[in-house]
Amino acid sequence: MDVNEIQKFLLIIENKLQENWNKFSSNISIHLITAYHMGWVGEDLTPLANIRRGKRLRPLFCVLVNQTLGGFLDDALEIGSAIEFLHNFSLVHDDIQDRDEKRHGRWTVWKIWGEAQAINVGDLLFNMVFQVLTNLKSPVLLSKSLKELTETIRELIEGQYLDISFEKRKDISLKEYLMMIDKKTAKLFSTSFYLGAFSATYKEDLSKIFQEIGRDFGLFFQIADDAIGIWGDPEKTGKNAFVDLWRKKKTYPILYLYSESSEKEKLRIEEIWGREIVTEKDIEYLLDHLERKRVKEATFNLAEKYFDEGYKKLLSFQDLYNISLLRKLFEDYYNLIFSLQRS
Repeated sequence: MDVNEIQKFLLIIENKLQENWNKFSSNISIHLITAYHMGWVGEDLTPLANIRRGKRLRPLFCVLVNQTLGGFLDDALEIGSAIEFLHNFSLVHDDIQDRDEKRHGRWTVWKIWGEAQAINVGDLLFNMVFQVLTNLKSPVLLSKSLKELTETIRELIEGQYLDISFEKRKDISLKEYLMMIDKKTAKLFSTSFYLGAFSATYKEDLSKIFQEIGRDFGLFFQIADDAIGIWGDPEKTGKNAFVDLWRKKKTYPILYLYSESSEKEKLRIEEIWGREIVTEKDIEYLLDHLERKRVKEATFNLAEKYFDEGYKKLLSFQDLYNISLLRKLFEDYYNLIFSLQRS
């Protein structure tokens, strides 16, 4: 990958996010709390020397698709900003609902300022999505962006509803789980790719193909993340060992394990799900059971399947466009995911 090119776009994206935040913020301190969540200020709400931001992967894909297809960069930056603010709205509310206390190594908004104010912070980020879109000069692109992003919002909420509902259920099928992550995770990626393409070409058929590529990447991204939540190396991920097992998260590997278990084994898994506190013995049982059922192999195979589908569609454009940055971002992210495994 041309790291300098990617870093250049990430810097441009970060500057555009801060520019839009400045444009649509007031002197009410809640705006500084949104800046805390975005990684720009510390707990004392003063600027950080080293920004603690997320990966900005969604706006990055939006911008790279737009530039690959010869689009106008400013349009992609505005749309990418809106997408990133939408993503962060969902994270703030998700942290409240999941009771997550840390994100990117820092206390979450609700943990510092309380749930009520965290809801307000999430709502403010949500509002910023639409304020940013008013920067678009093309009525056609504004209309298309509103249509796609409002549909994405609906699916994000549906996905979060399903995810929370799964916490109290034992009979979750793999098909249901894949539908949930399609809505909660993959949809935002597919929208990033779609609007990146449409903002460059205004061609629906071409944009739909890139939408499919984004969906494939999003499914790969989530299933691989599920795998890393169990088999990731703590020294590389910065997370506790077997974090998803300790938290009793019903991710793809655990649901696959449950689907492959006998009735007696299912009862044992259900007992663990029902405990207030998971024990070392429970973790040992799950790890042994996961190994015997070859769940790690099945999970990474499915992640690879989605990656390969998206990657092949992307390569179909290599004779028409210079897809080198997109291709290398795909490849490097694939390599990163597999490098995070416990040896």
